[in-house]
Amino acid sequence: MNEVLEFLKNCKVFFVATAEEGKPKVRPFSFVMMHEEKLYFVTGNQKPFFKQIQANPEIEICGTSQKMEWIRLSGKAVPDSRLEIKQRAFEESPFLKNNYKSVENPVMECFYLGEAKADFCKIDGSSKTVVL
Repeated sequence: MNEVLEFLKNCKVFFVATAEEGKPKVRPFSFVMMHEEKLYFVTGNQKPFFKQIQANPEIEICGTSQKMEWIRLSGKAVPDSRLEIKQRAFEESPFLKNNYKSVENPVMECFYLGEAKADFCKIDGSSKTVVL
């Protein structure tokens, strides 16, 4: 799990794919944290992304390192609205605090990646899979 977290943080920006009406939708993300051995992400519940994961929680994440190695991470987006998760996210990212102002902001939604699997691929073509 730490290897996945470190890789995503080093990417700076990674991309999260969902589906809407059978069509893929991809957008950039930059925040990820680990809590209770789970990878957590944050979004706003007024965004199309949030509606998409409610309708179909299966997502895929992809990121590339500066060495042109990449990760593909798949799993289910599982909502977690505990205030302690939101507080931890604020501590990890001042950017989130600027956007949402308070952990009690009803727009801020946290979710973790459940039933996850990560594929790491190196420039030499070698790869490995990690089940989280």
